[in-house]
Amino acid sequence: MSTVDEAHTAPPVTHAGPEPEEPRHRSRPVWLVLAAAFIAAAAGTGAWVWASNTATEPASAASGPVATAVVERGTIAATESWDGTLDHGTPFTVTSGTGGTITRLAEQGETVARGDELYRVDERPVTLLYGVVPMYRDLGPGASGADVKQLETNLAELGYGRFAVDNQYSSSTADAVRAWQEVIGAGPTGMVARGDIVFLPEGRRVDTLRANVGDVVGPGTAILDITGTAQVVSVEAEVVDRDRFEIDTKVTLVLPGGDEVAGTVTATAVVEALPEEGAEAAADTEPILQAEIALNEKAPDEFVGGPVDVVVAIDERTDVLMVPVNALLALSEGGFGLEVAADDGSTSIVPVETGLFGEGKVEIKSADIAEGMVVGVAGR
Repeated sequence: MSTVDEAHTAPPVTHAGPEPEEPRHRSRPVWLVLAAAFIAAAAGTGAWVWASNTATEPASAASGPVATAVVERGTIAATESWDGTLDHGTPFTVTSGTGGTITRLAEQGETVARGDELYRVDERPVTLLYGVVPMYRDLGPGASGADVKQLETNLAELGYGRFAVDNQYSSSTADAVRAWQEVIGAGPTGMVARGDIVFLPEGRRVDTLRANVGDVVGPGTAILDITGTAQVVSVEAEVVDRDRFEIDTKVTLVLPGGDEVAGTVTATAVVEALPEEGAEAAADTEPILQAEIALNEKAPDEFVGGPVDVVVAIDERTDVLMVPVNALLALSEGGFGLEVAADDGSTSIVPVETGLFGEGKVEIKSADIAEGMVVGVAGR
């Protein structure tokens, strides 16, 4: 679910007239909220509604603004935010390749790499090796294929490389397998059963234990979930928002406590929405967009599993005049203006056209406003 933090460009907001269309994200434009706040505050205090019909009529020095700001020229960006979660990515579930009793099990949160043991069934170790081809068959002398080369590459990296790394399971491969099996405590058969190895592209982190030591399992039983080791932010959005999450899109991540970390969208997928726990799947359930965002710097570990605001820039204007949002005056005749302070202390109200709202500022347009001018702000 998304919320608009800063809204799209809009014409000046007046006291009357039809409301603009809701944006496609079904979220609330901030400039409408701000305008409503200005008008409500003006009605309650009279401080920021200018009743004069002569917009440029100078005021006395005594009535000049106490709090001021300077008109700036620069870049302003509007953003939209989505709710995300800091985690380690989508988990991969490791299932048992054989039946028996779980006799050893990796610890939750443990980092596992090439050659590390994930668990044991009847004291037969199941080992993590690197590769993209799943372990789909038993391997032994006479076998050939990409999975054989993948196994041999791992054996060589682990120091058992007295053979040619190719796609042929030779007697030399079998000798290397026996030497490896003796070290890890497996029977030195020279053959590798389908359930002895889990191939994954890289080192991982044990996320969730699905079984316990002592459990009796069968083939296909879920044993544990493993994820990547790097922190990522996972976010779900409507499919119509996929252009906001294109690969390599730069985003800002707001962590619990308010600290900000830069991030980059690294993966997206459109999937069927899962029903809430205990609810039945609806026949007309619409798909959702899932995205993963890599962090440019590591967040504190205590934030893992917690909520994160994912802020995406949706519009940007460069080389424009801008002032703090609370510098806008709601004019009685409609629209907005600025209270401009002259060098002699007198002030005048200058109508302005508003543009993009973002980061507490607003783009303004007026032939009578220039960079460096001093204007009043709310709070006097």
